[in-house]
Amino acid sequence: MFEGLLSQVFSWTLSGLAFLFVLSVVVFFHELGHFLVARWCGVTVTTFSIGFGRELGGFYDRHGTRWRIAAIPLGGYVKFLDDANAASAPGTAEPLPPEKAAGAFHTKPVWQRALVVAAGPLANFLVAALIYTAVNATYGVSMVTARVDEVVPGMAAEKAGIKPGDLITEIDGWSIETLDDVVRIVTASSGRTLKITVDRNGQAQTFSVNPDMRDHKDDLGVTVRLGDIGIRRSLPARIGAIMPDSPAAKAGFKPGDVITAINGARVGSFDDVIAMVGPAAGKTLAITVDRKGGQQTIDVVPEAKSAANPDGTTVEKGRIGVAPDRPEPVSVSLLEAARLGARETYANIVQTITGITDIVTQRQSADQVGGPILMAEVTARVVEMGWEPLLRWTALISANIGLLNLLPIPVLDGGHLVFYAIEAIRRRPLSQRMQEIGFQVGIALVLMLVVFVNLNDLLRVGKRLFGGG
Repeated sequence: MFEGLLSQVFSWTLSGLAFLFVLSVVVFFHELGHFLVARWCGVTVTTFSIGFGRELGGFYDRHGTRWRIAAIPLGGYVKFLDDANAASAPGTAEPLPPEKAAGAFHTKPVWQRALVVAAGPLANFLVAALIYTAVNATYGVSMVTARVDEVVPGMAAEKAGIKPGDLITEIDGWSIETLDDVVRIVTASSGRTLKITVDRNGQAQTFSVNPDMRDHKDDLGVTVRLGDIGIRRSLPARIGAIMPDSPAAKAGFKPGDVITAINGARVGSFDDVIAMVGPAAGKTLAITVDRKGGQQTIDVVPEAKSAANPDGTTVEKGRIGVAPDRPEPVSVSLLEAARLGARETYANIVQTITGITDIVTQRQSADQVGGPILMAEVTARVVEMGWEPLLRWTALISANIGLLNLLPIPVLDGGHLVFYAIEAIRRRPLSQRMQEIGFQVGIALVLMLVVFVNLNDLLRVGKRLFGGG
């Protein structure tokens, strides 16, 4: 028991360190955006901090800026000469002397202040696009076409009239280049009717499709409603990933194994594996694999996992904890890698906006929203998968942090931009009292959000450790 507890503590520690590293990188570039544009505009920057609270270490650069690492590494800030606090609220204890006044931030023209504030989120978007570009150029790109191999009887695609052989070219105005585009849009549809255009024998046809919604609960305890229209691609039964501590991991399966038979029955695709393993929870299966040209048979007992039916009911299905291998990535030019990187960054932003909208309109449950604990757990899982998934996860976090900072909440960058927009329209800033009230409201909202996401995290962890729904 003690060894198990020690192992869990060690795992949590590694998860936390991996998450803090990723977050610190993202925060650094966010603040660097503010910093560089502020310097360009002639603003005196007094502090560049990664983290909040007590300083752990730092140094002064030749311009007098204090670069510091602080004790609470969940964010950061850039503080200007005439800021009252780290949230960049205006006001200093006493008027600045003439020789320093030129470096004041809050007396700069409104367009310069807006540019400095917007530079942080824009830096996040740029970093995300650059990471995606580098990953695409280094590792290649999955180019699985969105051609329909199978239409599941009774599901949304069949009801709408989509047929095997159709090539999906557009969904709700979004150009479809790969199967990943289809999966991303459909899973995030949350009950919306989708306009899906297909190429059928050279003719474009458009169908209105109402995705079936399924409650999906992952092994971290996060439940989310995912759309499914019932189309399938035939994936070879090659194992690409094995979940830690799963029946497959314990039985000795390895990535790259090709499943050729289960209990003597031939396996032609990964869909066959799902169909055969699903009804076999708790039963021993003899699975034959091709491993580097040699045949091996491995006995494994699928574990029972709850899965949602299209009608909303749940059923126990067998799972062994393997995921299909993706087709070999295709090498692309640097220019194409950059185009796809910008496209993926934009897709992340749109998907996040859609997710926030769905939660506000109650299409999705707010229980799925997580904080630092959930992000640390996801980061730990991604670290196990290698550098490419870790870099893509970092890019996703960067894009999301950039977008969330643009929310129109005082103390966030978006709140400042709202104040500056009002100032530009009125040709004078809001009164000091109105700005103070705005910042107080903003702080209250941010604190409420922090409490909510951390409570969600703690409840989720508690359910996993001690049981529950």
